[in-house]
Amino acid sequence: MFLYLQKNFNVSRGTYEKLEIYQSVLLRWQKAVNLVSRGTLDDFWQRHIIDSLQIMQFLRGKKILDIGSGGGFPGMVLAICGNFDVTCLDSDTKKNLFLEEVARLTKTTVNVTSQRIENFTDNSFDTVTARGFSELTNLLKYTLKHSKNGYGVFPKGAKITEEIIDAEKKYNFSRSLFDSITNRSGKIIIVENISQISSQEVSKFKDI
Repeated sequence: MFLYLQKNFNVSRGTYEKLEIYQSVLLRWQKAVNLVSRGTLDDFWQRHIIDSLQIMQFLRGKKILDIGSGGGFPGMVLAICGNFDVTCLDSDTKKNLFLEEVARLTKTTVNVTSQRIENFTDNSFDTVTARGFSELTNLLKYTLKHSKNGYGVFPKGAKITEEIIDAEKKYNFSRSLFDSITNRSGKIIIVENISQISSQEVSKFKDI
């Protein structure tokens, strides 16, 4: 696995060892805290590490917000493997204690914030990301609120087309789609130039 990560994501031996520590801590904590789906534990590297690393090429700037970080994917992985200022935001205190433990043992600088996104006020991020947190409509709302330039990168599943259609009822936005390398039916969607549709535009949309 190290050679694959080194070749495809420029992961050093030292960084790989940190990811191994991450895995061991997660397996230990998973017995008490539901950090990830239990069915993905045997495929940790593909389902969680590589799945997180594949979005790195699309990130803009250094200040990254990971909403609903949970077990730390993708936020903690980005903090360990990249030169980013990452904030992992989650309202679950136990999951945040886990992330703080990972950060301590891997000597990783990361901002672990225990707060609901609805109450979060920082709007200084370059890129907003999230994995499995919410539908695209909500992600656009949070990206518009918390990103300096309305820029977000989100791994999504097979229902991404439906999510885009729903999101277009409330927001104007530019988007690009890329195939996921960990999920045959998955996509990575990049969104930018987000603006909320005006009430007049909503009325026109309903009349169509």
